Amino acid sequence: MSKLNVDISDKPYDIWIKKGLQNEVANFLSSNTSNPKVLIVTDEYFSSGYAQELSNKLTDTGFDTDIYVMPGGKISKTFNEVLKLYGLLETKDYARDSTIIAVGGGVVGDLAGFVASTWYRGMNLVHMPTTLMGMVDSSVGGKVAINFRDTINAVGNYYHPIANFMDLDFITTLPDRDYISGLAEVVKCGLIADTELLDFLSNNSESILNKDQQHLVHCIKRSLEIKIDHVKGDIKESGKRLLLNYGHTIGHAIEMATQTDKHELLRHGEGVALGISAVLELGEKHLNFSETKSDYARDILTKLKLPVSLQSYDLELESSELIKKVMKLMHKDKKRKANQIRFVLLDELGSADTYSGIDNSIIQKACEKVIL
Repeated sequence: MSKLNVDISDKPYDIWIKKGLQNEVANFLSSNTSNPKVLIVTDEYFSSGYAQELSNKLTDTGFDTDIYVMPGGKISKTFNEVLKLYGLLETKDYARDSTIIAVGGGVVGDLAGFVASTWYRGMNLVHMPTTLMGMVDSSVGGKVAINFRDTINAVGNYYHPIANFMDLDFITTLPDRDYISGLAEVVKCGLIADTELLDFLSNNSESILNKDQQHLVHCIKRSLEIKIDHVKGDIKESGKRLLLNYGHTIGHAIEMATQTDKHELLRHGEGVALGISAVLELGEKHLNFSETKSDYARDILTKLKLPVSLQSYDLELESSELIKKVMKLMHKDKKRKANQIRFVLLDELGSADTYSGIDNSIIQKACEKVIL
Protein backbone atom coordinates (compact mmCIF):
# COMPACT_ATOMS: atom_id res chain seq x y z
CA MET A 1 0.00 0.00 0.00
CA SER A 2 1.21 3.49 -0.91
CA LYS A 3 0.43 6.39 1.39
CA LEU A 4 0.92 10.13 0.99
CA ASN A 5 0.51 12.79 3.64
CA VAL A 6 -1.26 15.94 2.50
CA ASP A 7 -0.13 18.91 4.59
CA ILE A 8 -1.85 21.79 2.80
CA SER A 9 -4.35 22.93 5.42
CA ASP A 10 -4.66 23.31 9.18
CA LYS A 11 -5.66 19.63 9.35
CA PRO A 12 -3.24 17.37 7.44
CA TYR A 13 -4.66 14.08 6.17
CA ASP A 14 -3.48 10.92 4.43
CA ILE A 15 -4.11 9.43 1.00
CA TRP A 16 -4.10 5.63 0.74
CA ILE A 17 -3.49 3.99 -2.66
CA LYS A 18 -4.05 0.24 -3.01
CA LYS A 19 -6.56 -2.42 -4.01
CA GLY A 20 -9.36 -3.31 -1.60
CA LEU A 21 -9.68 -0.48 0.93
CA GLN A 22 -13.07 -1.11 2.56
CA ASN A 23 -11.55 -2.50 5.75
CA GLU A 24 -9.19 0.46 6.01
CA VAL A 25 -12.10 2.90 5.68
CA ALA A 26 -14.00 1.20 8.50
CA ASN A 27 -10.92 1.05 10.71
CA PHE A 28 -10.06 4.69 10.02
CA LEU A 29 -13.53 5.97 10.90
CA SER A 30 -13.60 3.83 14.06
CA SER A 31 -10.37 5.45 15.23
CA ASN A 32 -10.91 9.01 14.02
CA THR A 33 -14.61 9.86 14.35
CA SER A 34 -17.00 9.92 17.30
CA ASN A 35 -20.41 10.10 15.63
CA PRO A 36 -21.64 6.77 14.16
CA LYS A 37 -23.79 8.40 11.47
CA VAL A 38 -22.30 8.04 7.97
CA LEU A 39 -23.87 9.09 4.68
CA ILE A 40 -22.45 7.48 1.54
CA VAL A 41 -23.05 9.69 -1.51
CA THR A 42 -22.68 7.89 -4.82
CA ASP A 43 -24.19 7.64 -8.29
CA GLU A 44 -26.29 4.97 -9.95
CA TYR A 45 -23.25 3.06 -11.20
CA PHE A 46 -22.03 2.16 -7.71
CA SER A 47 -25.27 2.19 -5.72
CA SER A 48 -26.02 -1.54 -5.68
CA GLY A 49 -22.41 -2.71 -5.75
CA TYR A 50 -19.48 -1.06 -4.04
CA ALA A 51 -21.49 1.53 -2.09
CA GLN A 52 -23.76 -1.15 -0.62
CA GLU A 53 -20.78 -3.36 0.23
CA LEU A 54 -19.09 -0.42 1.97
CA SER A 55 -22.32 0.34 3.83
CA ASN A 56 -22.55 -3.27 4.99
CA LYS A 57 -18.93 -3.21 6.16
CA LEU A 58 -19.49 0.01 8.11
CA THR A 59 -22.74 -1.29 9.62
CA ASP A 60 -20.95 -4.44 10.76
CA THR A 61 -18.35 -2.20 12.41
CA GLY A 62 -21.05 -0.32 14.35
CA PHE A 63 -21.88 2.65 12.14
CA ASP A 64 -25.37 3.91 11.28
CA THR A 65 -25.22 4.33 7.50
CA ASP A 66 -27.40 5.74 4.74
CA ILE A 67 -26.82 5.77 0.98
CA TYR A 68 -27.80 8.70 -1.23
CA VAL A 69 -27.83 7.90 -4.97
CA MET A 70 -27.58 10.78 -7.42
CA PRO A 71 -27.86 10.67 -11.21
CA GLY A 72 -24.50 10.29 -12.95
CA GLY A 73 -22.90 13.04 -15.03
CA LYS A 74 -22.24 16.77 -14.79
CA ILE A 75 -25.95 17.58 -15.00
CA SER A 76 -26.18 16.59 -11.32
CA LYS A 77 -23.90 19.37 -10.06
CA THR A 78 -26.86 21.63 -9.31
CA PHE A 79 -28.54 23.44 -6.43
CA ASN A 80 -31.48 21.08 -6.84
CA GLU A 81 -29.32 18.08 -5.96
CA VAL A 82 -27.74 19.99 -3.07
CA LEU A 83 -31.17 20.74 -1.61
CA LYS A 84 -32.13 17.06 -1.81
CA LEU A 85 -29.05 16.17 0.19
CA TYR A 86 -29.73 18.90 2.75
CA GLY A 87 -33.22 17.47 3.14
CA LEU A 88 -31.86 14.01 3.86
CA LEU A 89 -29.29 15.35 6.34
CA GLU A 90 -32.00 17.23 8.21
CA THR A 91 -34.52 14.38 8.19
CA LYS A 92 -31.95 11.86 9.38
CA ASP A 93 -30.53 14.24 12.01
CA TYR A 94 -26.94 14.41 10.75
CA ALA A 95 -24.69 16.59 12.93
CA ARG A 96 -21.46 18.41 12.15
CA ASP A 97 -19.41 15.51 13.57
CA SER A 98 -21.17 13.04 11.26
CA THR A 99 -19.40 11.88 8.11
CA ILE A 100 -20.08 12.04 4.38
CA ILE A 101 -18.21 9.57 2.19
CA ALA A 102 -18.10 10.49 -1.51
CA VAL A 103 -17.91 7.30 -3.60
CA GLY A 104 -17.68 8.30 -7.24
CA GLY A 105 -15.92 10.42 -9.81
CA GLY A 106 -15.32 14.15 -9.82
CA VAL A 107 -19.00 15.08 -9.98
CA VAL A 108 -19.87 13.06 -6.87
CA GLY A 109 -16.81 14.35 -5.02
CA ASP A 110 -17.54 17.97 -5.91
CA LEU A 111 -21.20 17.81 -4.94
CA ALA A 112 -20.77 15.75 -1.76
CA GLY A 113 -17.80 17.90 -0.76
CA PHE A 114 -19.80 21.10 -1.25
CA VAL A 115 -22.62 19.75 0.90
CA ALA A 116 -20.19 18.56 3.60
CA SER A 117 -18.51 21.98 3.64
CA THR A 118 -21.78 23.86 4.17
CA TRP A 119 -23.92 21.63 6.41
CA TYR A 120 -23.54 23.13 9.89
CA ARG A 121 -20.53 24.99 8.45
CA GLY A 122 -18.62 21.79 7.87
CA MET A 123 -18.89 18.08 8.65
CA ASN A 124 -16.45 15.20 8.21
CA LEU A 125 -15.68 14.42 4.57
CA VAL A 126 -13.99 11.30 3.18
CA HIS A 127 -13.17 10.94 -0.50
CA MET A 128 -13.23 7.60 -2.30
CA PRO A 129 -12.60 8.57 -5.94
CA THR A 130 -13.64 5.89 -8.43
CA THR A 131 -12.04 7.38 -11.54
CA LEU A 132 -8.46 8.18 -12.46
CA MET A 133 -9.54 11.81 -12.92
CA GLY A 134 -10.87 11.85 -9.37
CA MET A 135 -7.71 10.29 -8.00
CA VAL A 136 -5.13 12.53 -9.65
CA ASP A 137 -7.11 15.76 -9.64
CA SER A 138 -10.56 16.54 -8.27
CA SER A 139 -10.41 14.74 -4.91
CA VAL A 140 -7.20 16.51 -3.83
CA GLY A 141 -6.72 20.20 -3.22
CA GLY A 142 -9.95 21.07 -1.43
CA LYS A 143 -12.00 22.46 -4.30
CA VAL A 144 -15.70 21.61 -3.95
CA ALA A 145 -18.36 23.20 -6.14
CA ILE A 146 -21.50 23.02 -8.19
CA ASN A 147 -22.31 24.48 -11.60
CA PHE A 148 -24.71 27.35 -12.20
CA ARG A 149 -26.38 27.57 -15.60
CA ASP A 150 -23.53 27.58 -18.14
CA THR A 151 -20.74 28.28 -15.67
CA ILE A 152 -18.73 25.30 -14.41
CA ASN A 153 -17.99 25.31 -10.65
CA ALA A 154 -19.55 28.78 -10.25
CA VAL A 155 -20.63 28.23 -6.63
CA GLY A 156 -18.05 26.57 -4.46
CA ASN A 157 -15.75 26.42 -1.50
CA TYR A 158 -12.35 25.19 -0.35
CA TYR A 159 -12.81 22.24 1.97
CA HIS A 160 -10.49 19.34 2.75
CA PRO A 161 -11.37 15.76 3.66
CA ILE A 162 -10.21 13.94 6.76
CA ALA A 163 -8.95 11.10 4.54
CA ASN A 164 -8.78 10.03 0.89
CA PHE A 165 -8.94 6.35 -0.09
CA MET A 166 -7.93 5.51 -3.67
CA ASP A 167 -9.00 1.94 -4.29
CA LEU A 168 -7.30 0.65 -7.44
CA ASP A 169 -10.05 -1.95 -7.86
CA PHE A 170 -12.10 0.88 -9.39
CA ILE A 171 -9.53 1.39 -12.14
CA THR A 172 -9.76 -2.27 -13.16
CA THR A 173 -13.42 -1.88 -14.15
CA LEU A 174 -13.24 1.74 -15.32
CA PRO A 175 -14.34 2.09 -18.98
CA ASP A 176 -11.42 2.88 -21.29
CA ARG A 177 -12.77 6.28 -22.30
CA ASP A 178 -13.09 7.41 -18.67
CA TYR A 179 -9.67 6.00 -17.80
CA ILE A 180 -8.00 7.74 -20.73
CA SER A 181 -9.77 10.97 -19.83
CA GLY A 182 -8.01 10.95 -16.46
CA LEU A 183 -4.62 10.65 -18.12
CA ALA A 184 -5.02 14.22 -19.42
CA GLU A 185 -4.46 15.52 -15.90
CA VAL A 186 -1.29 13.42 -15.59
CA VAL A 187 0.02 14.91 -18.84
CA LYS A 188 -0.85 18.38 -17.55
CA CYS A 189 1.18 17.81 -14.39
CA GLY A 190 4.19 16.77 -16.45
CA LEU A 191 3.89 19.77 -18.76
CA ILE A 192 3.86 22.34 -15.96
CA ALA A 193 6.33 20.72 -13.57
CA ASP A 194 8.17 17.53 -14.55
CA THR A 195 9.83 16.62 -17.85
CA GLU A 196 10.79 13.22 -16.42
CA LEU A 197 7.08 12.44 -16.03
CA LEU A 198 6.54 13.48 -19.66
CA ASP A 199 9.28 11.10 -20.80
CA PHE A 200 7.81 8.35 -18.63
CA LEU A 201 4.41 8.82 -20.25
CA SER A 202 5.91 8.87 -23.73
CA ASN A 203 8.07 5.78 -23.18
CA ASN A 204 5.44 3.71 -21.35
CA SER A 205 2.22 4.79 -23.07
CA GLU A 206 1.22 1.27 -24.12
CA SER A 207 1.56 -0.28 -20.66
CA ILE A 208 -0.16 2.74 -19.09
CA LEU A 209 -3.08 2.30 -21.49
CA ASN A 210 -3.18 -1.37 -20.45
CA LYS A 211 -3.48 -0.23 -16.80
CA ASP A 212 -0.18 -1.77 -15.67
CA GLN A 213 -0.43 -1.34 -11.91
CA GLN A 214 3.18 -0.40 -11.24
CA HIS A 215 3.19 2.28 -13.93
CA LEU A 216 -0.27 3.45 -12.92
CA VAL A 217 0.69 3.93 -9.26
CA HIS A 218 3.74 5.92 -10.39
CA CYS A 219 1.51 8.21 -12.49
CA ILE A 220 -0.94 8.71 -9.64
CA LYS A 221 1.70 9.36 -6.97
CA ARG A 222 3.78 11.73 -9.07
CA SER A 223 0.70 13.69 -10.18
CA LEU A 224 -0.44 13.97 -6.56
CA GLU A 225 3.02 15.14 -5.44
CA ILE A 226 2.95 17.85 -8.11
CA LYS A 227 -0.56 18.92 -7.20
CA ILE A 228 0.20 19.02 -3.46
CA ASP A 229 3.34 21.08 -4.14
CA HIS A 230 1.33 23.64 -6.13
CA VAL A 231 -1.55 23.83 -3.63
CA LYS A 232 0.56 24.06 -0.48
CA GLY A 233 0.61 27.65 0.70
CA ASP A 234 -1.79 28.76 -2.01
CA ILE A 235 -5.12 27.19 -1.09
CA LYS A 236 -7.22 29.90 -2.74
CA GLU A 237 -5.36 30.22 -6.04
CA SER A 238 -3.57 33.52 -5.79
CA GLY A 239 -0.25 32.25 -7.12
CA LYS A 240 1.37 28.92 -7.86
CA ARG A 241 -1.86 26.91 -7.67
CA LEU A 242 -3.15 28.75 -10.73
CA LEU A 243 -0.67 26.78 -12.84
CA LEU A 244 -2.76 23.65 -12.24
CA ASN A 245 -5.35 25.24 -14.54
CA TYR A 246 -3.10 24.69 -17.55
CA GLY A 247 -5.37 23.81 -20.48
CA HIS A 248 -8.53 24.27 -18.41
CA THR A 249 -9.67 27.75 -19.45
CA ILE A 250 -10.21 26.72 -23.07
CA GLY A 251 -10.92 23.11 -22.10
CA HIS A 252 -13.80 24.02 -19.77
CA ALA A 253 -15.27 26.31 -22.43
CA ILE A 254 -15.14 23.53 -25.03
CA GLU A 255 -16.80 21.14 -22.58
CA MET A 256 -19.68 23.52 -21.96
CA ALA A 257 -20.01 24.65 -25.56
CA THR A 258 -20.41 21.08 -26.81
CA GLN A 259 -23.01 20.16 -24.19
CA THR A 260 -26.45 19.74 -25.75
CA ASP A 261 -29.69 19.60 -23.76
CA LYS A 262 -27.63 18.94 -20.63
CA HIS A 263 -26.01 15.92 -22.32
CA GLU A 264 -22.21 15.95 -22.25
CA LEU A 265 -20.50 15.04 -25.52
CA LEU A 266 -16.98 15.31 -24.07
CA ARG A 267 -15.39 13.93 -20.93
CA HIS A 268 -13.60 16.48 -18.74
CA GLY A 269 -10.19 15.06 -19.64
CA GLU A 270 -11.00 15.21 -23.34
CA GLY A 271 -11.82 18.90 -22.90
CA VAL A 272 -8.56 19.42 -20.98
CA ALA A 273 -6.55 17.67 -23.71
CA LEU A 274 -8.13 19.92 -26.35
CA GLY A 275 -7.44 22.90 -24.10
CA ILE A 276 -3.79 21.86 -23.78
CA SER A 277 -3.49 21.57 -27.55
CA ALA A 278 -4.99 25.06 -27.94
CA VAL A 279 -2.76 26.76 -25.35
CA LEU A 280 0.30 25.12 -26.90
CA GLU A 281 -0.66 26.99 -30.06
CA LEU A 282 -1.31 30.11 -27.99
CA GLY A 283 2.14 29.81 -26.44
CA GLU A 284 3.75 29.56 -29.86
CA LYS A 285 2.05 32.76 -31.03
CA HIS A 286 2.27 34.79 -27.80
CA LEU A 287 5.60 33.62 -26.34
CA ASN A 288 7.37 32.10 -29.36
CA PHE A 289 7.24 28.76 -27.57
CA SER A 290 9.05 26.06 -29.56
CA GLU A 291 6.87 24.33 -32.15
CA THR A 292 9.01 21.21 -31.74
CA LYS A 293 8.22 21.08 -28.04
CA SER A 294 4.52 21.63 -28.75
CA ASP A 295 4.64 18.70 -31.17
CA TYR A 296 6.26 16.55 -28.47
CA ALA A 297 3.50 17.42 -26.01
CA ARG A 298 0.78 16.69 -28.56
CA ASP A 299 2.49 13.42 -29.45
CA ILE A 300 2.21 12.29 -25.81
CA LEU A 301 -1.50 13.14 -25.83
CA THR A 302 -1.93 11.18 -29.06
CA LYS A 303 0.02 8.18 -27.73
CA LEU A 304 -2.38 8.11 -24.79
CA LYS A 305 -5.36 8.31 -27.19
CA LEU A 306 -6.36 11.78 -26.05
CA PRO A 307 -7.72 14.26 -28.62
CA VAL A 308 -5.62 17.17 -29.91
CA SER A 309 -8.33 18.48 -32.25
CA LEU A 310 -12.10 18.36 -32.48
CA GLN A 311 -14.07 17.65 -35.65
CA SER A 312 -17.19 19.75 -35.13
CA TYR A 313 -18.98 17.91 -37.92
CA ASP A 314 -18.71 14.63 -35.97
CA LEU A 315 -20.68 16.25 -33.15
CA GLU A 316 -23.19 17.70 -35.61
CA LEU A 317 -22.01 21.21 -34.73
CA GLU A 318 -20.83 24.07 -36.93
CA SER A 319 -17.22 25.07 -36.23
CA SER A 320 -17.58 28.87 -36.46
CA GLU A 321 -20.59 28.88 -34.13
CA LEU A 322 -18.82 26.54 -31.72
CA ILE A 323 -15.72 28.77 -31.63
CA LYS A 324 -17.91 31.82 -31.03
CA LYS A 325 -19.58 30.07 -28.10
CA VAL A 326 -16.21 28.95 -26.69
CA MET A 327 -14.91 32.54 -26.83
CA LYS A 328 -18.01 33.81 -25.05
CA LEU A 329 -17.72 31.20 -22.29
CA MET A 330 -14.02 31.98 -21.74
CA HIS A 331 -14.89 35.60 -21.03
CA LYS A 332 -17.07 34.32 -18.16
CA ASP A 333 -14.24 32.18 -16.72
CA LYS A 334 -13.98 32.66 -12.95
CA LYS A 335 -10.17 32.95 -13.15
CA ARG A 336 -10.29 36.08 -15.34
CA LYS A 337 -8.49 39.13 -13.95
CA ALA A 338 -9.69 42.71 -14.48
CA ASN A 339 -12.15 41.26 -16.99
CA GLN A 340 -9.31 39.83 -19.07
CA ILE A 341 -8.95 36.12 -19.77
CA ARG A 342 -6.04 34.70 -17.80
CA PHE A 343 -4.14 31.79 -19.35
CA VAL A 344 -1.46 29.44 -18.08
CA LEU A 345 1.22 29.05 -20.75
CA LEU A 346 4.47 27.07 -20.89
CA ASP A 347 7.78 28.94 -20.77
CA GLU A 348 9.50 25.59 -21.25
CA LEU A 349 8.43 21.98 -20.95
CA GLY A 350 8.05 21.50 -17.19
CA SER A 351 7.74 25.24 -16.46
CA ALA A 352 4.69 27.52 -16.73
CA ASP A 353 3.38 30.95 -15.78
CA THR A 354 0.15 32.96 -16.01
CA TYR A 355 -0.53 35.56 -18.72
CA SER A 356 -3.39 37.97 -19.40
CA GLY A 357 -4.07 40.71 -21.89
CA ILE A 358 -3.65 38.41 -24.90
CA ASP A 359 -5.36 39.76 -27.99
CA ASN A 360 -8.69 38.10 -28.78
CA SER A 361 -7.61 37.46 -32.37
CA ILE A 362 -4.69 35.31 -31.17
CA ILE A 363 -6.98 33.39 -28.80
CA GLN A 364 -9.49 32.81 -31.57
CA LYS A 365 -6.80 31.53 -33.94
CA ALA A 366 -5.64 29.07 -31.27
CA CYS A 367 -9.23 27.81 -30.98
CA GLU A 368 -9.51 27.54 -34.77
CA LYS A 369 -6.40 25.36 -34.77
CA VAL A 370 -8.13 22.87 -32.49
CA ILE A 371 -11.83 23.18 -33.39
CA LEU A 372 -12.11 22.10 -37.01
